[in-house]
Amino acid sequence: MRRFGHWLENITRNAYTDDPIASIKEMLSDIDYEGYLMQNSGTPNQAERRMKNVWFLVDSISKMIEKADEVGEELTIEDAIGKLILRDMLEQQEQEYDSDQVQLLTLHASKGLEYPHVYIIGMEEELMPHRNSIEADTIEEERRLMYVGITRAKRTLTLTYAAKRRQFGETVDTTHSRFLDELPPDDVEWEGKVERTPEEQKKRGQETLAGLKNLFGDL
Repeated sequence: MRRFGHWLENITRNAYTDDPIASIKEMLSDIDYEGYLMQNSGTPNQAERRMKNVWFLVDSISKMIEKADEVGEELTIEDAIGKLILRDMLEQQEQEYDSDQVQLLTLHASKGLEYPHVYIIGMEEELMPHRNSIEADTIEEERRLMYVGITRAKRTLTLTYAAKRRQFGETVDTTHSRFLDELPPDDVEWEGKVERTPEEQKKRGQETLAGLKNLFGDL
């Protein structure tokens, strides 16, 4: 621990007093980060891509510090990283403001976000709730996660499940999620459970297409 603390102090001191980029490269070399990526990535190509991202970040910090030096501005490595983080946040914010697109994300990542129209797919037993939570008897956590997903919708919410799935080369029947049966019946409109005549199906299809046109504009 004493050796580690001494090493960390030297890296930090060099980053603020000497060449900060050289200090970062020294740190990456000392901890053998490239070797770590090779061990923990799925393929050598994946490890190489990840390492390229690291060098791209280091290069971005270097260019930012060099640019500041050219105009006589003193920019520490901490300032440079802060500016990069701010730039990334602004770019993400611009992307979020672009509403003419479909946002694809997990239920975990959806916390705190809201969208006019939300689609949650895979509402089947052993998917939602997941098989692991059923076996471990931790379904309540999955139920809370489901609540998070439902409350992301501001105007419409569509929940879908497959009647059959192909798993390990075999087609198996599925069972819809127990969470669907827990929803207030008066607030849910089921599709596919009620047999419809061909005329009713055609009418329903036309209504669906009309709704999509209104949603996405004239096609």
